Amino acid sequence: MKKKNIQRDFAAAALLNERLTVPSTCFELSNLPEVKYICCHEDVFAQLLAEQLQTALRKNGIDAEIIMSEEFKYLRMKKPDIQEWLHFSKAFGAYAFDPQECLLICTEAAAKAIKATCYGKAYFAVADWLRKTNLSQKYFILSGDEHYGLRRLKNADFVVCCDDDVTSAFQAAQLWWSLSTMYGDLGPSGCRRKFLCVGGKGVMSGLLYKELMAGEERQTEGMMLRKTALMLWLSPEDIIVCDNGNNTGENLRGMAETIGDKTAIVAVTQRLSLVLYMSQKKQQPQLKLDYFVIWQDLSDTCQYLNGMRFCSSKPILHYWAHVLRRWYLYADAKYGFMLPVYGVDQETKEAAEQLERKYVVKQRNSPLKAFLQMLPFMAVLLFYSRRARQEYNITVRQWRRQLRIYGEATSLSRQENAQK
Repeated sequence: MKKKNIQRDFAAAALLNERLTVPSTCFELSNLPEVKYICCHEDVFAQLLAEQLQTALRKNGIDAEIIMSEEFKYLRMKKPDIQEWLHFSKAFGAYAFDPQECLLICTEAAAKAIKATCYGKAYFAVADWLRKTNLSQKYFILSGDEHYGLRRLKNADFVVCCDDDVTSAFQAAQLWWSLSTMYGDLGPSGCRRKFLCVGGKGVMSGLLYKELMAGEERQTEGMMLRKTALMLWLSPEDIIVCDNGNNTGENLRGMAETIGDKTAIVAVTQRLSLVLYMSQKKQQPQLKLDYFVIWQDLSDTCQYLNGMRFCSSKPILHYWAHVLRRWYLYADAKYGFMLPVYGVDQETKEAAEQLERKYVVKQRNSPLKAFLQMLPFMAVLLFYSRRARQEYNITVRQWRRQLRIYGEATSLSRQENAQK
């Protein structure tokens, strides 16, 4: 019974991991079809993506209306069934739209299922294709056998890694070299592009970095990201560390002071993306910050090098137990740290409540309970932290190999373009 309960808890965490995230905003969208309506489910990912597409269409002189409905649940299903299809068909039919005038934001599975029906002439923005961590130009809109929609990486004055997971440093390094290949060393302001490493020192990260940063004078998230960036061929002169913040708000303030009125792209893991996005839009809305969201499933997230794999990966349950709760709390007028809650359906709420009952660590009214929950993690981290160092060393070697292959491919592409 206990094993089944744990499996159910991990399934709930996986659902939250998928639902409570935001789409990347660091791409210019082009080659879009002329549509009158953008249709999607009411989840936060689909809403934000619909707004991106609407903005891109307006630049082309096309004013598309966004139609959101909880009844469009079918559009985000991974394994759509006939009952859900009939429900969607009825709901969609109530609007009396011509499918050829609609762009449906949906999963690849839903797009393939709908293509075989009378809605096959609609356009499908495939969310799965957009979520993939891919910097190359790829089509993401499907209609019949034709493809539409191209993504081109925007230029930026800063590339930012801001996370407690050094995967952010690797993806930011890949962004850095991609921007260098596409636009040279200068950002849109005309100044040399900079690499910004952001993050202070938390309780867990402090223990983790004692092993990962042995011998380093300042053991913070920002310095750990810098160490990783240097191993990925970034120059020390191009790196700025912003590590005086102890929470998201202080980190954002430090980023805003450093970036000023220039532009930036932040590489952020999907589990942190929602908190960072909603906090930045509320606290530092003037910050010209675009997001490159690193999509990871739950098993990808659970690593020794970020502390999430210790104690049979229980830390990830504690993490997801408080994300929605924190969103509700910090969006309250009393705190005002984040934008108000939206795009959360009943299934997501129930998954969050399931984890909240057992795994919430940050309990202001029960400090003893919070301490007892943290104690096993701290003990295991201290005893087995060498596993994090071993995994970190292996992973960085893999990243170096990937970037070398990636660099050779982009260099060849640049030479071919120059010859043309």
